[in-house]
Amino acid sequence: MSDPTADAAVGNVTGSNAVNVFLGLGLPWMIGALYWSRKGATPEWAARYPDQAALYPQGGFVVPAGDLGYSVTVFCVCAVLCLGMLTL
Repeated sequence: MSDPTADAAVGNVTGSNAVNVFLGLGLPWMIGALYWSRKGATPEWAARYPDQAALYPQGGFVVPAGDLGYSVTVFCVCAVLCLGMLTL
């Protein structure tokens, strides 16, 4: 309450979001990459991702790009529910 510029609050939010992004995205990605680097290409993997199998015959961690509509909808519904609970 004694800080007139709220610099500490901005630093706290920025640091918290950075940790969430790095751990929330980076850690599962690293685990998946390590798993597939050890496992290597399987016949199922080659059949499912033939383009990547031709480029990377030893296998790899493949994440196909997709539509974000479902994820954004789930996020918005959860956000509205949480805000609604806070106003009760």
